[in-house]
Amino acid sequence: MRAISWILLMVLAGCGCKPSNIVQLNEQSGPFRVSAENIYSPLADNIERALSAGGARLAGKDEPAYQIVIASEQSDTRALSINEFAQVREYVIRYTVQYSLLDPQGNALVDRQTVELRRVYTYDAQLSAGSPAEEALLKREMQAEMIRAILRRTSVVLQPAAS
Repeated sequence: MRAISWILLMVLAGCGCKPSNIVQLNEQSGPFRVSAENIYSPLADNIERALSAGGARLAGKDEPAYQIVIASEQSDTRALSINEFAQVREYVIRYTVQYSLLDPQGNALVDRQTVELRRVYTYDAQLSAGSPAEEALLKREMQAEMIRAILRRTSVVLQPAAS
């Protein structure tokens, strides 16, 4: 049994599988710095963590670096549909981030652009105890997806040109 587990582990390691939540960045494309208009934004901290997990180096205090600038971050929840008793049945959550990417000299590689994610979830008044937890989970998942989207775009922009 132990030998089979070892063989499966070696096959998985050799196939190039990696966790889907990590965006690999070229080590030569760093170092990086992340800044946000809202200094308390968890998005900026989480992008830094994702950069580190993806193999990128974070810049020192005065070191020139590529900079991901989070200009704004907004999340809102709105009623999408109601039932015959005028009770909300579905909500839509929108998560919108405006960001840009600057090179170490401060030139824009990606001009300010908006990335928006939307998720719809149902609300059952009979099971209302789970709804706040479901909304919080959706918001965390949307932030993780937003981070992947920003880092994928960064990775594409910083890819060396094919010869």
